[in-house]
Amino acid sequence: MKTVIALHTGTGNSLYIAKQIPDAEIHFVEEFLSGGYALPDDTERLGIIFPVYCWGLPYPVRRFVREYLGNRDNSALGYVFALATCGAFPLYTLHDLSAELSDIGIALSYGESFRLPDAYLPLQKKAVSEEDTKKQCNAIAAKLDRVLHDIETESIRIPRRGPGWRIVRAMSKAAMKPRKNDKLSVGSKCTACGICASVCPMENIKIEEGKPSFGDECISCFACYHRCPENAIDYKGATGQYKGLVSTKELMR
Repeated sequence: MKTVIALHTGTGNSLYIAKQIPDAEIHFVEEFLSGGYALPDDTERLGIIFPVYCWGLPYPVRRFVREYLGNRDNSALGYVFALATCGAFPLYTLHDLSAELSDIGIALSYGESFRLPDAYLPLQKKAVSEEDTKKQCNAIAAKLDRVLHDIETESIRIPRRGPGWRIVRAMSKAAMKPRKNDKLSVGSKCTACGICASVCPMENIKIEEGKPSFGDECISCFACYHRCPENAIDYKGATGQYKGLVSTKELMR
């Protein structure tokens, strides 16, 4: 049975989860949106895997649902599941996705979340250590095994909403609009290698005059900061880098 994963990831936690699903074909949501990849008509199982941003869906995931899935025939999809990664808790994010899918006639069959190291610089100023990263991975091992079994057997687990979920959803949508991030800057250690530009899911970074230039489409995933090989990108008050659970090469678009 063909399983395709539509993935959004910044620092790599969600890619780590996606790679655990046996025989799944993984594609960044940007590939769908740019026309670089089209969901095969015979796809029977679709997984949507992403990090939680501001207690809600990342901007690219909303675009994927509305602009890509919303403009194709999805009648062949028999099982749609969603897995979210978060540094704290997902709140109503999975129900938010379920509502987005319902608006275009798709039913979300299964949703689950995993707590993994937090790389969001406004809250996590000190990078998570390799030791703590291993501890958090070990902590989700049993849950991951259960979720993989659930997906293989096409179990149903419909995300629930809670009180005030519409307010949280509206706040998250407003907070996650792409914008200029004036708190990121480039230091003298920069070698203009271009890795920051290649890992940016929004194509918001260009190499101009020998250094990165940031545009107005940042969604604060901080992949550029954490994946710079020279640690040349600065964020006020932040120290160290979270190297994550996958290689930088795997995150390069």
